[in-house]
Amino acid sequence: MEKFLLDENIPPAIGDFLREKGFDVEDVWGLGKSGATDEDLIAIASEQERILVSFDKHFADIISYPPGNHYGIIRIRIHPPLIAHILEAFEKLLIGFDLKAVKGSLVVLEKKGYRIRRGS
Repeated sequence: MEKFLLDENIPPAIGDFLREKGFDVEDVWGLGKSGATDEDLIAIASEQERILVSFDKHFADIISYPPGNHYGIIRIRIHPPLIAHILEAFEKLLIGFDLKAVKGSLVVLEKKGYRIRRGS
């Protein structure tokens, strides 16, 4: 079962949803890493073999965070960021995609689906 690290901008309801699905979920608050740099978050997620989940668009920058150079990133790109829409999109991702394949990849989660960039 894959593990997640939630950035500080991720609402607790998303963590609750993933935990209810049986996933191991940590957030930066629980790890005492609130305010950590992006590089620190990537390092923590990789060290703990967790998929980083964030709203921050810069995590989708494949120049700064090239696929294959991190454990995995899910960037939520849903506006407005309504919890119901985000949970629905996560549900579609969990049904239609094997999360083991996220390792080293970038997933951009959108209201109507998701896009995946894999490392070379």
